[in-house]
Amino acid sequence: MSSFYLVNEIKNYSTDKIFEDMSALLDRTGRLLVLLDETLEADSFSELKSCLKEENIIYLPLAQGNKPKNTNLFFLEIKKKDVLEKVGKEIAKKISNNFEVQNDKYLVHGFGTSVLENNIINEKFKSSVVVQDLNSKILFRWYDPRVLNYLDQIFNEMELNSLLGLFEIWNFVHPIGYFSWEKKQDKKFISRKINKLSHDQSLALDLIEISNLVFRSAFEYDEIDRDKLNPKNILLNLFVAHEEYEVHKYSDLLSYGLYAEILGRHFFIHPQVENILEQYWNKTENEYDFNEAMNFLHKDQWVLIKNDLNDLESITHG
Repeated sequence: MSSFYLVNEIKNYSTDKIFEDMSALLDRTGRLLVLLDETLEADSFSELKSCLKEENIIYLPLAQGNKPKNTNLFFLEIKKKDVLEKVGKEIAKKISNNFEVQNDKYLVHGFGTSVLENNIINEKFKSSVVVQDLNSKILFRWYDPRVLNYLDQIFNEMELNSLLGLFEIWNFVHPIGYFSWEKKQDKKFISRKINKLSHDQSLALDLIEISNLVFRSAFEYDEIDRDKLNPKNILLNLFVAHEEYEVHKYSDLLSYGLYAEILGRHFFIHPQVENILEQYWNKTENEYDFNEAMNFLHKDQWVLIKNDLNDLESITHG
């Protein structure tokens, strides 16, 4: 399966280093593409755009019927070093903000390069963000790092290639690292458009929002080892909760995701947890939901349960 290469796990990967990477890519390929998004901060790049010619801005109107410039999402195409010197530090600073766990404004989604003409990039990109879900077409914001970092877990290599294949190289930043994808030159590049999502793919994409919330919320708990937090593991835990244990409510899935990090991913089968859920989860006149039922598990029991599950895992893998 295709995957993203984690360039550096250190969260203070510097703004200067990101700028150096952009500069090196421009020197090597003669062209730099940067994907900017003003959805949550209108006109935040107005001054920056004024440094480029109109032909070097690729507007990406996602809503049907929108005029080309009536969009918050666009690529900047940088071909000259002097232009990068003017705008690159600001771009690098905004990319580095994506390392921050509590940052909810991803103004720069990533940067890379492509051999395609601007109009082809526009067409292919707009085509890639609309997919057929189980019952209707949806807008698929695959380019957002908070989505993109999961996708090699959800789609196969050919499907992933259909998204990233318009680039030769693509780099993006997420709180867990600085990621890079590069088109393989040593074998035939094969892609297959994602025409319709499977049940599992649809569910996984739906769960990404909750997974990201679990990831952010986990940093508020001293009981969770932050260095071991992995969004892909969180998503897998939520998938299991939904499909195997029939935990379906948004708040319950959020609670499940956090308990899986606090106690261990197999917490559901611990006797004390099983006993509490058997007594309270949808079994009384009040019909406690999962989150409410788990409140009957006292916090002072957490360490014991976690140790039991760690011992069980050691025996299983021993």
